[in-house]
Amino acid sequence: MQNPNLITWIASYPRSGNTWVRAFITAYANGGSVEINGIMQTGDKHPAYYANIIGKPMQSWDMADQAMLKPAAMLRMLEDAGSNLLLKTHDCNIDICGVEQIPPSLTRTAIYLVRDPRDVALSFKNHYNMPSMGTAVDQMLNDDTLTRFPDRGLFVPQGSWQKSAQSWTGKLPYEVMILRYEDLLSKPFESFSKIVRLLKMDFDAKLIKKSIEACSFDKFQKAEQSDGFQEGVGQTFFHKGQANRWETE
Repeated sequence: MQNPNLITWIASYPRSGNTWVRAFITAYANGGSVEINGIMQTGDKHPAYYANIIGKPMQSWDMADQAMLKPAAMLRMLEDAGSNLLLKTHDCNIDICGVEQIPPSLTRTAIYLVRDPRDVALSFKNHYNMPSMGTAVDQMLNDDTLTRFPDRGLFVPQGSWQKSAQSWTGKLPYEVMILRYEDLLSKPFESFSKIVRLLKMDFDAKLIKKSIEACSFDKFQKAEQSDGFQEGVGQTFFHKGQANRWETE
């Protein structure tokens, strides 16, 4: 029997606002309140759902192994949840070894966040402690960019900035709402209202404004300094969060 529940993807190239959107959704679902380490974390790289599908330890997998297993892992997640799911992903929306990495049969809709790549490069350099802007740009231009979680964990086939954007904004068999990071900054009420409507949550203008305030960049920046942040990788996660930094840095 077909699983009646489906995935709504919160997708983006890294450093493009994915955490911010998940923080807003968390706040909106919790009466306008969210703590830095209470932000919705569910993503498509939860090792427990990939484990034991094949008799080969994850540490010895290559990308082909993981690609073949991803639809089964996502189905496991849906069955375990017993409801529709919101899932974070930085994967390109592509086929690998003939297997669609964002399975249409398991997808309801998606949000794709896009940010000026010049600002993404600046954020990349800081977040991953890269030696130069050239290193960051080279990674963002490489269609084959593949990162991996620590201790030989799961792979993230993020590709290049352009490949990611094209894969999510082209013709797909489900609706994809495209949101610009810059619009989240300049038109927050309008932009976050679109998310509430897409997710079919009860629309409450006052709660939207309260939730936007609850996940302000300054608040999370201070909270990271005092409490740390579980999504961080050693560098400051909430670094600047501005648009058009590339013009002056």
